[in-house]
Amino acid sequence: MNSLPLALDAVVLDLDVDSAEAVLAELARLLSQQSGAPADAVRQALQEREQQGSTAIGHGVAVPHARSTEVREPVAAALRSRHPVAFAAPDGGAVQIFIALLVPADATTGHLEILSDLASRLMREDLREAVRTVPEAASFHRLLVDARG
Repeated sequence: MNSLPLALDAVVLDLDVDSAEAVLAELARLLSQQSGAPADAVRQALQEREQQGSTAIGHGVAVPHARSTEVREPVAAALRSRHPVAFAAPDGGAVQIFIALLVPADATTGHLEILSDLASRLMREDLREAVRTVPEAASFHRLLVDARG
């Protein structure tokens, strides 16, 4: 299993956002802080990926992701919105848990392995409920990083 490259300071809980664009902008800011890549470039990459098809996986969860020539190592960020946000989920539900991933442009296999592992973890109802309700970022981080698919 691949390790989720999520730093504690890349976790934001209960943010007041009301649109997919606002969510992607905040995730881009967090990913930029972790990677050193320009936030505008990260936001654009995330938006371009969303235009290809929603990264929402259902059950109130989305996994926005993109590749970038600006990064050398994968980085992740997590956001829990205060209120669910419309995000074109396949089940028609709004999304409250967002786990974003930014990987090097040439990291095709590693990128897919991390996404697959993360999606597998987030298919667990107990984990989704725990990250939806945990009160502090440190516990949210620990739940995601330590979870098994």
